[in-house]
Amino acid sequence: MDNQLDIATITVADVAMKFPHALEILNRYNLDYCCGGKKPFGLVCEDAGLDAESIWHEIQSAKTDRGEESRMHFDSWDPALLIDFIEQHHHKYVRESIPMIQELLVKINEVHGENSPFLPAVRDRFSRLADELLDHLPKEEEILFPAARKLFKTKGSTGDSSPELNLDAPISVMEHEHEEAGRLIKGIRALTDNYTPPDFACPTYKITYTMLSQFDKDLMQHIHLENNILFPKIIKAQG
Repeated sequence: MDNQLDIATITVADVAMKFPHALEILNRYNLDYCCGGKKPFGLVCEDAGLDAESIWHEIQSAKTDRGEESRMHFDSWDPALLIDFIEQHHHKYVRESIPMIQELLVKINEVHGENSPFLPAVRDRFSRLADELLDHLPKEEEILFPAARKLFKTKGSTGDSSPELNLDAPISVMEHEHEEAGRLIKGIRALTDNYTPPDFACPTYKITYTMLSQFDKDLMQHIHLENNILFPKIIKAQG
């Protein structure tokens, strides 16, 4: 039974995978299920000054209210399909969104920089995040993902994996880069008060915050799919 799970020992990543609807709740409380997803749920809540029992009850209540869960359970997907989804959905979104958000940040800095002294820091952090991600994506697309596809194809056709396909090192590099991306987006989240525009914000200001918030949510799911679902599948396939 779900209510018999030990919230002191179950990890935040486990909560995110077992209850896909919980992502909204975890995001709302800034509970990291991506880079810090391997930490116990109870401990993460305690460190954040939150009541783990209360949040757990909220997750369970949300599940009951929704009835049959309609979200996609990515952990049951074929790994090759999951890789395709990450590339076609998340990687495409990152590349398309970055230039639009950067242009908006330049505009609101020019108009509101004096009234919002934190905006240059938001612009600079997002620029660093953009550089990080645009350098990161080709490493996955050109090195890790092709090797993973080969690994899963070999595993599926022979029932065993090829010994030369050890992807521990590139996975470790990707996870480290995810941590840096996560650190940068959390900084942006803090600077913008969780993307809450000030009272005097013009429509462009509000649109910028909306797009930053959407980018944040997409990035969290992106990292979650890789760190908590895809990478463990790759490691397991290696034997």
